[in-house]
Amino acid sequence: MSTNSIITLYDMATRKGDPAGWNMMGLKARYALSFKGVEFQTVWLEYPEMEPTMRRIGAAPTGSRPDGSPFFTIPVISDPIHRTPKGEATVISDSWKIAEHLDRHYPAPGLLFPDGTKALQSLFLDYANTKIAAHIRLISMSVAVLWLNDESATYSRKQVEATYGAKIEELCPRGSEKWDHSWTVLQKRFSDLAAHQDKNGPESTFILGAQVTFADFILLAMLEQLVLTAPDEWKQKVEHWDNGRWKKLRDGCSAWNIRPDNRFQLGGAHLP
Repeated sequence: MSTNSIITLYDMATRKGDPAGWNMMGLKARYALSFKGVEFQTVWLEYPEMEPTMRRIGAAPTGSRPDGSPFFTIPVISDPIHRTPKGEATVISDSWKIAEHLDRHYPAPGLLFPDGTKALQSLFLDYANTKIAAHIRLISMSVAVLWLNDESATYSRKQVEATYGAKIEELCPRGSEKWDHSWTVLQKRFSDLAAHQDKNGPESTFILGAQVTFADFILLAMLEQLVLTAPDEWKQKVEHWDNGRWKKLRDGCSAWNIRPDNRFQLGGAHLP
């Protein structure tokens, strides 16, 4: 099939040879596409390329800056199979909206949002984003920035230092009190989540029971960012938390957790 007739996923570029598709934001969309069995290609963008590219393809902003100006980031998909009334490819920003689009147009082999679960999954997303994601980002930053190409690394450092008033390496250095605190809090948040999930039964693998849903991919994306940026801690800590529940979830989703290879994907420089 021509690359002009399959879905394009816009994701964050890394150095060749370093882990591609490591960021939890892009991973959620990547898992959703894999679950649907939809053929897709990846365009890898550097940080400074994101806003001009998204504006050019007509992607909606995913947030606002403190000054009120629109903010653009990954993930975004462009679906040329399902076109707008103007005959243009449908462009969707934000992993949740991407999952909704996939359910609407690619219902097989199953729904990411089974009937009646969207409100509960929205609550789960809020918990995961507010209670878990921030600590994973702190733990990951000093490693992940080393995987970025120079222009993205410079951009990322500038944004982080403006936000936190400190260098990336100072935010949560390995072995520091901040590092230990983040891991302690993270374990507590996962244990709280496990206590709720146990209500589905001790053999339950997925967040909503026997059926995988988008909620599982939300959490899987966060776990995978830990696997990639803190592999020793994953093996020594997280795999054993809550009687191995989170390893069990990752293993249960292995069919859709396909590592991309950035040596053979399209980069932003190849965009028309």
